[in-house]
Amino acid sequence: MLKQSLKLMIPGPIQPDPAVLEAMGSPVPPHYGPAFTDFYNETLSLLRQVIQTSGDIFLMPGSGSAGIDACLGSALLTGEKLLVGINGFFGQRLVAIAESSGLVTVPVTAEWGQPLRSADFAAALDAHPDARAVAVVHLETSTTIANPIAELGVLCRQRGVLFFVDAVSSLGGLPFQMDDWGIDLMASATQKCLGAPPGLAPVAVGPRAWESIDRAPSSNHGWYTNLRVWRHYAEDWADWHPFPITMATNNVMALNASLNQLLAEGIATRLERYRGLALRLRQGLRQIGLQPYTPDEMLAPVLTAAYGPAGVPTGKIVSYLEREAGIKISGGLGALKDQIIRIGHMSPTTTDADIDETLAALRAFCEQNQGAP
Repeated sequence: MLKQSLKLMIPGPIQPDPAVLEAMGSPVPPHYGPAFTDFYNETLSLLRQVIQTSGDIFLMPGSGSAGIDACLGSALLTGEKLLVGINGFFGQRLVAIAESSGLVTVPVTAEWGQPLRSADFAAALDAHPDARAVAVVHLETSTTIANPIAELGVLCRQRGVLFFVDAVSSLGGLPFQMDDWGIDLMASATQKCLGAPPGLAPVAVGPRAWESIDRAPSSNHGWYTNLRVWRHYAEDWADWHPFPITMATNNVMALNASLNQLLAEGIATRLERYRGLALRLRQGLRQIGLQPYTPDEMLAPVLTAAYGPAGVPTGKIVSYLEREAGIKISGGLGALKDQIIRIGHMSPTTTDADIDETLAALRAFCEQNQGAP
């Protein structure tokens, strides 16, 4: 039996609030009928307030990648061109998901550690006037960089192309206004800033996206992740079974509890609390002698990266904290493997004490490796 006693300070999954876990552990209700349908629709209404959209929302059992697959595979046809922002590992993942549906991807890049630039997308759209859509990761967790999705939304509307945003790591932890920012499709996940266990991928679809989805009788990109299938059940079976599959009922109950907590605290209040945790961590890292990967003006309120002591592979830091302090942090991905550590503070339960405990463990490591002052 797996015993979990680690303090999770990683960029998801997070440690949910006890009330959320209590909801998750409730007796399993049937996934159809008026009672659960009403509860499901109530959960969508709560989520709509977080996403800031009047469009359609679906809860797909699966990871955030399932939601991304559904958005890209449903809205675009095999052979169509998609501009993909790449400034980290998960931008590269977008390319892999898009190409699995036979899409032609055009990379729009920035250096790892730098945000994507709307001017580069404008130039790419000039060079590829046949592009039908733009896809961008909002919070690139491999580098902690938040990309300028509000600016990109304006550009996509001006150019008449669809705009998809991967909000897996940002929704509930960074400002997000789907409709006002011109976002047509969004996919997220429950196990990060939304404060629930893993298992659901929220997907939001705007009217321009539906126009693209409905262009052809079939996208030939599957059934489970076909958004038209989900819309059909949401409409035709609305009164008793508004989804095409057996819904993960207990995950919905947990998400409902976490969303109620978020809205009771207030989205702006929670985001400011996350920002305070980030600043506290950054100050402590510098006192230890560890340099944050990005300057404070580029901080992500829910995730912080830092370089390790000179000459020390950061995988050793990750192993030390888990072994000696019972704290789980993350190392670097891709090009940043063994160069940085990544510390998540995106759980609603994370406190100043958690930050201080993590810093104390990092100081102990640095002292043993002659890296602390």
